[in-house]
Amino acid sequence: MNSLTAHELKIVIAGIGGQGIVFLTRLLSQTAVNLGYPVVVSETHGMSQRGGSVISHLKIGGSEAPLIQRGSADVLIALDANEAMQNLDFVRRGGTVFVSSNAELHPDLLPHLERLNIRTLHFPASAIAVELGSPETANIVMAGFVCAYDGLNLPLEDLQATIKQIAGQRAEGNLKALAAGFQAGKKKIEDAQPLPENLR
Repeated sequence: MNSLTAHELKIVIAGIGGQGIVFLTRLLSQTAVNLGYPVVVSETHGMSQRGGSVISHLKIGGSEAPLIQRGSADVLIALDANEAMQNLDFVRRGGTVFVSSNAELHPDLLPHLERLNIRTLHFPASAIAVELGSPETANIVMAGFVCAYDGLNLPLEDLQATIKQIAGQRAEGNLKALAAGFQAGKKKIEDAQPLPENLR
């Protein structure tokens, strides 16, 4: 996607209250705005209720309709495995799910995911945030991981610039979290690549 195309990227961000869904949505949407893309954001399901389900709909480019229809999201970013499962029906055929979890989604979901060719990528963002000494930055660690896969077409350096713009005194910690997620994502990509025949 670039500023000259009319392609609409539809992103659903899901989690529970207190996980930083609002800030993650702001980070991604402001970065897209800074890059010159039209952006529409809709936040639903009790933003202020800690422990309750929180969902953000983010559209980059394309129409101005606020909500993403079920079965049409290109990307689902879930900061909680249960919320990932609850919101899988938003993802279109051939879409991608990024979930903060130590394990794959429930095995019972595999036939559904395979049938719709939905790729799922799990990543222990919360554990890495704890290792960094900032458990509250798991959302930013997750942003770095997604960025490594180029799932949003938002370059790392632009996300870094937005953090400096909007994070205030928390910018330094958020930048470290973003870098940690990005590096872990790149390593996972490299580990998934098949070895050349001469190295097998």
